[in-house]
Amino acid sequence: MTISLFLYAAIILALLAAEYREDIRAQRLFKPLAALGFILLALSCGALETLYGQLILAGLVFCAFGDVFLLSRKSQSLFILGMASFAIGHVIYCFALRQIDGFSVSHVIIWPVIIVVCAFFLYMRPKLNITMQLMVGIYALIIGMMVIYALGSGRLIPAFAGVMFAASDIFVARDRFVKAEPINALAITPLYFGAQALFALSTQI
Repeated sequence: MTISLFLYAAIILALLAAEYREDIRAQRLFKPLAALGFILLALSCGALETLYGQLILAGLVFCAFGDVFLLSRKSQSLFILGMASFAIGHVIYCFALRQIDGFSVSHVIIWPVIIVVCAFFLYMRPKLNITMQLMVGIYALIIGMMVIYALGSGRLIPAFAGVMFAASDIFVARDRFVKAEPINALAITPLYFGAQALFALSTQI
């Protein structure tokens, strides 16, 4: 496990360097490798042995497809496909998180997340065309639901994973629709791949 985590971290660092340098060829190598890394990490943790693990693994696979689709910065169609893949992954994560003993969602969790999601969408709306307003609105609701479920799991690892994933998406939106600059990767890549690693590790039996 230690070796797997070390290799995963090394790939993430290489990807981070490639994104900061805007080296597209290196990104096309290291991003799929990193996505494969969190899938293999889940498998090494015994994800196939439980329903929770199987669902998390399925969510990771859909997110990996999303990573591949989002390698292109020029195609809106691929970006929408990527969002759809991540949205499906989030929905599957929600089903997985409900399997955790002691799962419970309270208003103390729900309302702060709703406020943040609404504030984020209102901030982004003027920067989006009509199609992307719809897509981003739906996606924001889905990832907000995933965060609520992650916090409702009562477990630290899934809770941190959900919040980190949502935080990474805020920076993705900034990079795509507000101001594209390499420094965004310094937030996106560690938060996103860290979140996926935590989801993978949460399947450990």
